[in-house]
Amino acid sequence: MKDSLLNYLKNQTAFLDLDTLDELFTAKKLAEIFGVKRNTVSHYLNQLNDEEKLVKINSRPVYYFHKAAFDQQFFPLKYFNYQSIYEIKEEQPLFEQEKDLFSLLIGYNQSLSRSIEQIKAALSYPDGGLPALITGDSGTGKSFLVQLIYQYCLENEMIDEDAPFVTVNCAQYANNPELLTSNLFGYVKGAFTGAQEDKKGAFEAANNGILFLDEVHRLNAEGQEKLFTFLDQGVIYRMGETNQSIPINTRIFFATTENLESSFLTTFIRRVPIQIELPSLMERNRTERLELVYSFLLAEYNKIRRPIKVTGQVLTLLTNAGFKGNIGELKSSVKVTVANAFSEQKKNDTVKITVYHLPEAILNASSASIQSFVQEDVLFDAHTTLEQLTKNNQPQQQRVLTSFERILTEFQQNNEHLENCEEQLKTEVDRLFDFLLFETDRQQKHETLIYLTQYIRDTFKQMEASYQIRFDGNSVYAMSYYLFQQGNSRWFPEDPQINHLIYQLEQQIEQAYPASFHYVKRILELCQPKLDLEISSMDKIILAIYLKRADWTKEIGIPKAIIVAHGYATASSIANVANRFLNKDIFESFDMSLDVTPQQIAEEILDYTEHNDVSNGLVILVDMGSLKEIYQYFPKQITTPVVIMNNVTTPLAISMGEQLQKDLSLQQMVDQSAQQTPLDWEIVYPETNKIKVLITTCLTGIGTATQISHLLEKSLPSSCQLKIFPYEYQLLKDKKQNETIFSMYDCLGIIGTANPHIEGIPYLSLEELISGKESHQLSEWLLNVMEAEENKRFNENLIRNFSLEKVIDSVTILDTEKVMREVDLFMRDLEQIADITINNAKRVALYVHVSCLIERLIRNMPIDTYEGYEQLYQCQSKTLEQIKMAFSVIEKDYSVEIPDSEIAYIFDVLFENLDETTIDEEF
Repeated sequence: MKDSLLNYLKNQTAFLDLDTLDELFTAKKLAEIFGVKRNTVSHYLNQLNDEEKLVKINSRPVYYFHKAAFDQQFFPLKYFNYQSIYEIKEEQPLFEQEKDLFSLLIGYNQSLSRSIEQIKAALSYPDGGLPALITGDSGTGKSFLVQLIYQYCLENEMIDEDAPFVTVNCAQYANNPELLTSNLFGYVKGAFTGAQEDKKGAFEAANNGILFLDEVHRLNAEGQEKLFTFLDQGVIYRMGETNQSIPINTRIFFATTENLESSFLTTFIRRVPIQIELPSLMERNRTERLELVYSFLLAEYNKIRRPIKVTGQVLTLLTNAGFKGNIGELKSSVKVTVANAFSEQKKNDTVKITVYHLPEAILNASSASIQSFVQEDVLFDAHTTLEQLTKNNQPQQQRVLTSFERILTEFQQNNEHLENCEEQLKTEVDRLFDFLLFETDRQQKHETLIYLTQYIRDTFKQMEASYQIRFDGNSVYAMSYYLFQQGNSRWFPEDPQINHLIYQLEQQIEQAYPASFHYVKRILELCQPKLDLEISSMDKIILAIYLKRADWTKEIGIPKAIIVAHGYATASSIANVANRFLNKDIFESFDMSLDVTPQQIAEEILDYTEHNDVSNGLVILVDMGSLKEIYQYFPKQITTPVVIMNNVTTPLAISMGEQLQKDLSLQQMVDQSAQQTPLDWEIVYPETNKIKVLITTCLTGIGTATQISHLLEKSLPSSCQLKIFPYEYQLLKDKKQNETIFSMYDCLGIIGTANPHIEGIPYLSLEELISGKESHQLSEWLLNVMEAEENKRFNENLIRNFSLEKVIDSVTILDTEKVMREVDLFMRDLEQIADITINNAKRVALYVHVSCLIERLIRNMPIDTYEGYEQLYQCQSKTLEQIKMAFSVIEKDYSVEIPDSEIAYIFDVLFENLDETTIDEEF
C-alpha cells in the first residue's frame, strides 16, 4: 500500500499545477482512489514525508506530492515541509527553462532534439497526426519514447484523459498473418472456425488513442500490406467482413531495430512519412551518457534508501564503456554494480562503490585503453537531484543564467533606474565575459562553436566596412562564446513581472548607449538567419553593455559605393570581381528583377543608407534606367552628396574603386573613371555544338512525364551523357519547333502519352515502349550517342524498368495490383457499354493514365480544366457519358468523384489516334 501510494504520486506530480492544486494530492481523495480509510492513507503519507520522499504542505487541506519527481519536472525544493504553496513559489528561480514532458528525456536538447521535433510535427499535424516509424538499436529507448508520447498527448489535450494506449508486439505474429489480422482488425462471428462472436481488434481498442506496433520488421510483406487500408483511408475491415468499413481515429507508431530498406516494402515506407532514428548509446555525447549513469544511480539510491558514494573511476568506466544493449544494458550494469556493493556493505551507513564492484565485462573492455579523463567522486543521497548533477557539468550555461538573474535583480532593487545601477551592471557583464573568455576551455574544439566564430568574424568585418568602425580582437570571441552558450540553453521567462523588468531595462539601455545598441542589434540581425539563433531582449542588453565597455573606434572613411543591376547575380558578380581586383571590399551589390521600378530601386538604396554610414558621400553605379527617375525618389532632406553613373561594367567598377581610394573630389572621380572606360565591341559567331536530349511528356501534366524521365535515367548507362527532360505537353503542342528547348538542345525524340506532332522530331508512345514493340526505334535514336555495348545494356535496363507494373508503381503510391484490377474492370465495362474494343496499346495507356487519375482524385488534386470541353461535349456527349458510367466502379471503391475535365482526357487517350471520321460520328 505504501509503495503504491508513492508510485501513484510520482506519476501524478508531473502534472501538478502550483496555481490550482488538485484534490487528488490530498489524503481524502487518495483514500477514495485506493478504497481505504483516510486515517490509513494519512499514516502512510506522513511516514513517506518523514522518510523525505514526499513534500508536505500544511495548508487546509494538507497536500502531498513526490519530491524527486517535482525537482526533476519543475525546480529543486530546499525543504520537505511547507506551510503554504506561496513558500514553494518563492523558491522558484527567476528564470526557468521552458519544459514539456520530452524534457524528461536525457539529451532532449542535444542528440534527441531532431527526433523530438519530428515527433511534435507528427503529433500536431491535422486530422489525428501522421504515422511515425521509430528506428534504433535494441535498448535505445523506443518503447519508453512512445509511452512518453502518450503522456505528452494527454498533457496537451490531443487525446482524451481516458484515451487508450495499446501495444502490439508484431514478433508474436511473424509467421502467422491470419492471427495478426484477427488481433489487429478483429473479426465477425463465423469468420473462421472457432469465431463464436464478434470481437474487436487492437485498432478498435486504440480508437481515439494511441496504437504502438513494436518489432514491426517481424511482419512479412503480407502482414505489412494488411496495414495499407488504414494508412491510406483511415478505415479498417474486420476479418470476415468486406462490405462494412469501420473508421478509426488513432495515432499510430511503429518501432523497429532493422534497416528500413532491407526489412520493409517500399510501398509501406511511403505511407509512413515520419521516420525517427534514435542514436545508439555510443552515438550520444559523453555528457549525455554520464547523465544516464547519474539517473540510474539515483534510481538505485531510491530503492536501497542508503547514501551511495561512487568513485570517479567507476563513473568514467560506466560512461565510456561500449554496451551492445545500449541504455538497457547500461541500466542493468548499474543495477548489478550497486547490488555487488550493497551485499558487501549492508551494515554500513554509506555504500561506497569502487571499480571492484563493476561487472567483469566492463573491466575487461576498459583494460585495453587508458582513460585520459576521470570524473570526480559523487555522493547520492536524499538531497541529490539529477538537475544539480547536470548543472555541475554545464557551468557555462548556468553562469549566463546567473548573470541574467543578478542583472535583473539589481535593476529591480534600484527602482528600475539604469543610472542608479549602471556600474553594477557593467561589473557583472565584465565578470561574465571574463569567465567565458578566460575560464572556459577554448581548446575544446566544438564544430558548432568553430562555425559560429568564423561567421561572427565575417559579420564584424562587414560591420566595420559598413559603419567605418573598428572592434577589438576579443569582441569576436566574446560574442561567439556568449551566443554559443545561449544556443545550448534556451531560457524563456514567463513571469509578467520579469518580462516587464526586461522591457524597461532594454528601453533604457537603448537610450543610454544608442550607438552600441544599434551595432548589437544589426550584428544579431545579420547572424540570426544564418546561425538559427533565438535572440532575446536579454541578449541585446548583455551584448550592448559589453560592446559599450569594449574598445571600438570610429574611423574617417571614404564614400560608400554600391552597384545596382537587373538580373540574377549581375550586380553581385561585378562587385565580387571588382572587390577582388582591388583587394578591398569597396562595393556592395543589389540584384534587381527585370520588372523593378525606379521607385523600388530608390527604396532599396535608402534602406542601405539607414544601415550604413554614408556621411562621406555615396556612389551608385546602375546598369540602365533614367538617372533622374531614381534620384527624384530620394527625400529632399538628404544630407550627403550622391553620384549616380549609368551603364555599369566591370572595368567601370574597377576604375571607380581605384578613384575612391584616392584623395579626390567626387567630380574628379567621375571624370577620370569615364575617361578610362571607353566602349569597345566585337561580334563573335559561335559554333553549333548542342547537347543531345530526349523529351518526356504527358497529356495531363508534368508529373507523369517526370516519372517517365526518372525511369529512363535509371536505364541509361552511367557513362552516357544523354540528358532527359520532362516537358509540358501543351507547350510542345502549341509552340512546336519554336519552343525554347529545340533551339538550345539537339532533341533526338519525344516519349510520352500523347504525340505533340512536331515536324522533324520522332515520337514514341509510352504504351509502345512498355509493350516492347517499338523499342528498336528508341535504340536507333541513340546510335550516335552510345557505343554498341552501352546500347545493349540500355535495352536490357528498359525491359526491366519499363514493365507495366514498374511504370505504375513509379507514377503512383497506390497499391499497384489493386489499381490494375480496378482499371481492368473499367475497361471491361466501357467495352460493354460503348460497344467498342480497346486495343492492347490503348490498354497500356489507360493503365498508366487512370492510375495517375485515381491518385489525383484521392489527393483531391484533379485537373479541373479542359480547353474546348463544351465543343467536345456537344459532339461526343454519348461517349463521355459512357466513360463516366464505366468509371463508376472506381468512384465507388475509392470514394471519389471524377470531374468532367478528367473524363475528357480519358476520351483523348482512347480516341486521339483514331480516324477523324470515327471521332466525328456524333456531329
